[in-house]
Formats: sequence, C-alpha cells, structure tokens
Amino acid sequence: MITRSVTVAKIRREYWQMIQDGRKRYEIRDSPVDRRSHAFVFVDADSQEHLGCARITSETRFGGPDASPWTWSMLSQLSAVPVDELQELFSWMLGVKDMESKVDLYAYEVEPIAAATLTDYIIHGPDAFETKENA
Repeated sequence: MITRSVTVAKIRREYWQMIQDGRKRYEIRDSPVDRRSHAFVFVDADSQEHLGCARITSETRFGGPDASPWTWSMLSQLSAVPVDELQELFSWMLGVKDMESKVDLYAYEVEPIAAATLTDYIIHGPDAFETKENA
C-alpha cells in the first residue's frame, strides 16, 4: 500500500480567504512539513472547521546555520501578513538572540486546490496535480 503525506495546518480563517483569492501565496511555518507532503489541508485555528486544501509548489528555508537570514518585513511581504501579526504568531522566538539567523523558518508557496484534486493526489500521487493542471 502506498500512503501519501498531507499536512494538516491550523490557520486563521482570513488567511485562508487570502489564499483562495490569490492575495496570499506563501504560508510561513516554524517547522518543516514532511518532505513527502505535497499538500496542506487547512483547518480553522479556532473552530477546527475544514477550510480548504492547497498544493505546495515550493519550499524555502530561512535562518539556521545553512540558510539565508530572514527579517520580519521579508516574511510579511512573502506571507501578506502584517509584521505585528507575524510576531504574535511566532511570539516564542522574540526572546531569541539573533533569531533572524538562528531560528529556522519555512516559506511554502501554495495554491488552492479542490478537494477532488487532493483525493486524486492521495490515490495517484503528485502526478495527479500535473494531470489536473494540464487537463
């Protein structure tokens, strides 16, 4: 049996709306998703209600010893989330000295997909995305 990894992520409802209408293309995470994961299933951070699905099209790591440092303004530009909200979301790192180079953050470029497309991915793998896009 083949299993496909899908990452379930909690997100604010307004951020999902922004992904849906194309205003938000990057999801910032403080831990990497499984390398086999090609999609997010987003749930509301408060209610746990299913919001939608998105395909991961790319990943970029920032910070740490082997990657470029990040800044709050850079992450804000990528994620379309104001700096103060990002600092609230990642408040645990505010006390870390030289956090911009020591703390790993991951920017995932995403695009919304239909639940049927996600189902095809789970059954057929990443090639299902290519088939849907080229159809």
